[in-house]
Amino acid sequence: MTLLLVAAGMVLDFGLVRVDRQIDKSAADSATLAGLHALNTGDGNPHPYVGVCTAVRYLKANSGRFSGVSESSGWKNGLGASTGNGCSSTALRNKTCSPTDKATWAKWAWTGTSGGLSLDVTIESGYSFTGSTWPEDSLPASTPDTGVSTQQGCDQLAVSVTQSRKPGLGSLATSSDLVTRIRSVGRIKPVPGDSAPAMLLLKQTGCSVLTTGNAGGGSGTSIHVFGAKSSDGRSQPGTIHADSDGLGGCTGGGQSRVYLGYQAGGIVAYAAPLVTNPTSPDPAKPGSITSVASANGLAANIVRDSPDYVYGSSALNGTAGTKTEVTGRTLVTRKLVDERYFLGVNTAITGASSLFSAGPTGWIKLSDHVPNPCKPTQAQLSMIPRLNATSMLNIDCTANPGFIGNGDLSIPAAAVYFQGWLNPASKLGLPNADRVYINNQGNKPDALLMNSAGSGFEVNNQPSNLDPGGKCSTGPDASKSVLFVRTGAIKEATGASLQMCRTTVFMMGGHSQGCVPVLPGTSPTITPCAGTLGTGQLTQQGGNIDWTAPDTMDATTDPVTGDPLLAAVTAWSEPTGPEDLALWSESSSNTSTKFSMAGTGAFRVRGVFMVPNAVPFAIKGGSGMDLTNAQFIVTSIELDGGAAINMSVDPNSAVTLPDIDLVGLVR
Repeated sequence: MTLLLVAAGMVLDFGLVRVDRQIDKSAADSATLAGLHALNTGDGNPHPYVGVCTAVRYLKANSGRFSGVSESSGWKNGLGASTGNGCSSTALRNKTCSPTDKATWAKWAWTGTSGGLSLDVTIESGYSFTGSTWPEDSLPASTPDTGVSTQQGCDQLAVSVTQSRKPGLGSLATSSDLVTRIRSVGRIKPVPGDSAPAMLLLKQTGCSVLTTGNAGGGSGTSIHVFGAKSSDGRSQPGTIHADSDGLGGCTGGGQSRVYLGYQAGGIVAYAAPLVTNPTSPDPAKPGSITSVASANGLAANIVRDSPDYVYGSSALNGTAGTKTEVTGRTLVTRKLVDERYFLGVNTAITGASSLFSAGPTGWIKLSDHVPNPCKPTQAQLSMIPRLNATSMLNIDCTANPGFIGNGDLSIPAAAVYFQGWLNPASKLGLPNADRVYINNQGNKPDALLMNSAGSGFEVNNQPSNLDPGGKCSTGPDASKSVLFVRTGAIKEATGASLQMCRTTVFMMGGHSQGCVPVLPGTSPTITPCAGTLGTGQLTQQGGNIDWTAPDTMDATTDPVTGDPLLAAVTAWSEPTGPEDLALWSESSSNTSTKFSMAGTGAFRVRGVFMVPNAVPFAIKGGSGMDLTNAQFIVTSIELDGGAAINMSVDPNSAVTLPDIDLVGLVR
């Protein structure tokens, strides 16, 4: 009888242990998945404290066994140092996981009892398998992987539960507690998102960030961002994002707001079209205007001036719809742009800097063939031997007032090097040029000055690159060009024209490395070039502008996995014209040294305009402004003079806000 009682007691106790383990494992699996979903707050970076807090709250709300857990204590970072409450601290919840800095990781632990059970719960993100004591992690190499090596655990979240139960009848055999340990580990992976903001405003504190018109209102100035359907069947809503936290003197009165619409419909983002019916809005993808200030819980009147002036819409492209407030998104920074383009940009600038330093060798020298290399005629150019669509021409004009030319000129060379600065009196065309360099010897304030009616500058605009109307053609094409400006601004006055087809412009700001920061995601600054503004400003005060970025491919992501296509990664890193990049200038601005575009004539720009330190980038009014597939990454933007701008961005032609994809449970 004693043996039977012992056997029965052991069966009963170990049966309860098995049930306990199943309950704990089921709860941990569900909590892990909940935490994984919460790691993504909209910026594509894992936020460990948000993920861990969500997992804690899920356990507490969905399992009676864990209803007594406390979220207010037990918090540490990945180094073991105590932190504040990861559920209530805005600063902690805004932290993103850094693979090389465990101080950004989050860990929560709780010890308590429930129904006679002793429980120890630990939830962690990031989480690394290195040094693990769990038996399944030491199985042969054929077992599931241990995570992406570059993430070092930032892509993982783990929930572990240790439980102790006093034995019942089984105490006849042992007086020791019956202990079980379970663990659930889940993983996410960063992927490109489907949302490409028309304007990514990098100013991290202070107001205002996006302004339309003026305090009087009624100026007709507005920015409307429409949804777009891409050629590969994706659709996205119109989006605008501001990194400003709404602090730094933002009072919610007058101009002290993040977004200033100034009139009804001043700043509006519209819904994505349905892929199956592009004439109808996608109800799951309304227009979105976001800010860090909203994510931090600041009052609406600090974020925008009026809900009728600044809003997202559930409707399509200017039609009436349900208005939505500016919503929260955590800090985005320029990191996503840098990660896409850093390799190609740095390679391109390094190569150009070497040429500027050494000078062109073996190129056709203009002064060897014409008496005045600053004022050649078309007839003189036509007489130069071997000057054709494959040659390289060194225009060694260094006198003032710069390269003027004599009448309209078309230079057929593939590569053109200007030793001095450009001040064309008429149109200067480089229709076949895939490389153009402006050295601006003498460091004049303006490297390219189109200051009179009839003057102009044209690059890569051979007939095959133009549409029937004479504008730069659109759609995939292998033709592309790069323009490097060592130092000095580009300026265009009313009556002049600028046409650059499939061209990337690098304005180096007077610095050998183009003032490009070492680290991706660097905050905007007014002194980016060795403590100065830098000299690489673009000031288009009027006239015509027709400027498109290199465009060699339509689809850039795998339709199944969402990962970037290898061909796209290669194209983004190509120094001879990075895919979709129109302008890269690190220079900053002030009240007298500005970045601006004015639509007093034909106005058509396409591509990514990366001007992260422009404060502000001004866009002024005019008729016929076409900014389809234009994306501006700047510190702040100011619209004025009746600029009624409609924008739409194909996610295949711009930098998308990153997203996080769920891999699922891996342990």
